[in-house]
Amino acid sequence: MRSLDFGLACLLACLACLTAAQAAPAMEGATRHGIAEDTGLSTWEVDTRSVHLRLTQLSPEQVRAFMLNRGMDRQSVEEFARACVFMTVVRNESSQPIEHNLADWRYLPAGGQPRSMLTKHGWLERWQPRNFSRPLKLAFEWSQFPVAQVFFPGDWNQGMTTFELPAGSRFDVLYRWKQNGKLFEGKLQNAQCPPSFD
Repeated sequence: MRSLDFGLACLLACLACLTAAQAAPAMEGATRHGIAEDTGLSTWEVDTRSVHLRLTQLSPEQVRAFMLNRGMDRQSVEEFARACVFMTVVRNESSQPIEHNLADWRYLPAGGQPRSMLTKHGWLERWQPRNFSRPLKLAFEWSQFPVAQVFFPGDWNQGMTTFELPAGSRFDVLYRWKQNGKLFEGKLQNAQCPPSFD
């Protein structure tokens, strides 16, 4: 199988897992964990005030296949694949719009201090000296979770997020949003980076 087909197949498999997981009953504020039988990859999800967050591990092989087939150089691909990558989904199941901004999110490594998210803008700034082509930049940007977005009732979106942590690291995610001018917070607990980035 060509690596492009492999990368797309992996992403489609993740989407299938996400769709199947939507049927699971939700407990307010409790993080739920599941493992896909076909890939062995884990998913964590939580609902807080009718705002749903789901993180699904992406294996380094999936990430490499996806990025290489968009024309990214191997050094950048390796940097990204070793950054602990997740497919991330946010869904607004409330009756009012929410304002999302990754600048408000934090992740907490086990026993560590809260850290800010490295967004797609941060990655592109880091890689700026490599002079990526415009099509490559656009492909990368569209694959990443939106930095800021208004989610109306029933809206959802997905994309990749990265957590700069070693392979196998455990961490929590504080995801935040504004609704009616107030800042709210949910906590997804005990997510884990893939056990190896090789």
